[in-house]
Amino acid sequence: MKKYIFGLALMAGFFLTSCDTDNEGAIYNPSWQNISFEKANANQLLTQDATLSIPVRLIRSNVSETYTAHYSLTSEQEGIFTDNGGGQVTFEKGKNDAIVTLTANNMQKGTLYEATLTLSDADKAQADTITNGAITATKISVMCDYVWVDAGTCTFTDFIFTEDENGATAENIPIINGQGSNVYRILRPHYYVYKDDEFATDAANIEFYLNDDNSIKLPAGTSAYLAGYYLYMDYGDYASYCFVEQDGNTYKVNHLLLSGSNLYTGSFSFTWNR
Repeated sequence: MKKYIFGLALMAGFFLTSCDTDNEGAIYNPSWQNISFEKANANQLLTQDATLSIPVRLIRSNVSETYTAHYSLTSEQEGIFTDNGGGQVTFEKGKNDAIVTLTANNMQKGTLYEATLTLSDADKAQADTITNGAITATKISVMCDYVWVDAGTCTFTDFIFTEDENGATAENIPIINGQGSNVYRILRPHYYVYKDDEFATDAANIEFYLNDDNSIKLPAGTSAYLAGYYLYMDYGDYASYCFVEQDGNTYKVNHLLLSGSNLYTGSFSFTWNR
């Protein structure tokens, strides 16, 4: 998609000629390198391996000569990302693209890793002021996922999106476990309850941790995305609204919903059939 837009910009440039035939201007021809990353935010990569090779594509508009661009790699997570190019990448003569390869190492299951590549100031200065479409930094995200295995089903009751004081209920909703961990997910429970496509995505999965005493706890902060609201747990300032009640294998989760800067109370319950 980026190539298509970039092509249109160049095509538009070809029409930048003077209408005065006596003083005809030169057809636009880019003299600057106009180095750009292909995307500002690459699609999140998903792997179950501890190591992953990550290609990052850069493009340019001036292909008349070989050119070496420079960039920096930053990440708040030390010891994960390695830049195989050592901070530079070379565009061959006649080529409008080049590839930087990163390696992500030492990744742990269930963890999101992020890094940013940023062009050097000298290469930013090579931006073409006519096309002016250069992306000078790109963010890379890698999720090291669990191997998910079956962990039974549940009967799930929602009290958020229904006026029925007894809630809205669905049975036989799958629960999965990140193999070798205490991390579990209820798969799209609100979709099973309401049959509404707004809940039919993995973002609507509800994640929880199972403790040794059979109690559970949901992740702090935002988690499941439920039709415009994030399920939100704050065990500090809002502890009186964020807690779990338990009776055997039945759990009632009291939580908050976050929409923009607004908070609302909510709850759901499930009975786990293991």
